[in-house]
Amino acid sequence: MLKNVRGKMKLLILGGKGFLGSNLMVTANKKNITVYGTSRSVSNEINIIKTDIFDKSSLLSVLTKTAPDVIVWTLMSSQNEIELINSGLQNLLSIIRKETKLIFISTDAVFTEGIGNYKETDRIGILPNESPLSAYVNAKYTGESLIKSHHKDHMIIRTGPIYGGSSNIEKRTARIIKKIANKESVKAATNLYRSFVHVDDLSTAILELISIKFIGTIHLGPSKKVSYHSFYNRRLKQLGFNYSVNPFKIDKEDSSYISLDTSLNTQKANSLLKTEFREI
Repeated sequence: MLKNVRGKMKLLILGGKGFLGSNLMVTANKKNITVYGTSRSVSNEINIIKTDIFDKSSLLSVLTKTAPDVIVWTLMSSQNEIELINSGLQNLLSIIRKETKLIFISTDAVFTEGIGNYKETDRIGILPNESPLSAYVNAKYTGESLIKSHHKDHMIIRTGPIYGGSSNIEKRTARIIKKIANKESVKAATNLYRSFVHVDDLSTAILELISIKFIGTIHLGPSKKVSYHSFYNRRLKQLGFNYSVNPFKIDKEDSSYISLDTSLNTQKANSLLKTEFREI
């Protein structure tokens, strides 16, 4: 077992090298929390432990070494999400101590009807297999259900798309910047709405939820929704680009699998937490 200061909380981030996971580790360190992260590959970082989530013995080894008070599941794999949940999450649920808090990072995409302003108590759904996002969304749906039925001390956190700062650019915006550099046309939908959340605010809120011993489901993010078109224009301006993204409107009849508005009602979080969520 890794040494720890008496009485100091220990946090294990599954997916400690990812966009959210790595930021959460930095934020936790700043708050003097003992934090470890997992990675599929060997890392030179002393608090990153190579772990195979699909190998129960590997997962048990890291849990035994770190003895975490809280485990945060930040893992995601758009194409292999079903295996990640059906194998990896099942492995975790079979060995986690009942007194360990489990935090599962879910998604706004489980609201498949696309009417927006979703509360925590609203019905979530699955997508047909023909949908490009079906594997990811349906696996998150399953993950939420498994955790609710198998581990009492849990948090399910739903968020919209996550973005970063000037030195921590998210993949979706990096792809846009690459297109601009290649002088390709860039367009974004004016009627595709989400609750975009800054990674720093999300990390801070997660740690605050841990500190107040929250249990249950909660939506994290700002109170206002934004279209993808507005998001990219504002994000590019933040990053110093003088560029206007071309607008277009999605025709729902031609795009039946796209949920136009998965914006989250975050009133619960904003009344419960001191963390303030910035608008893009």
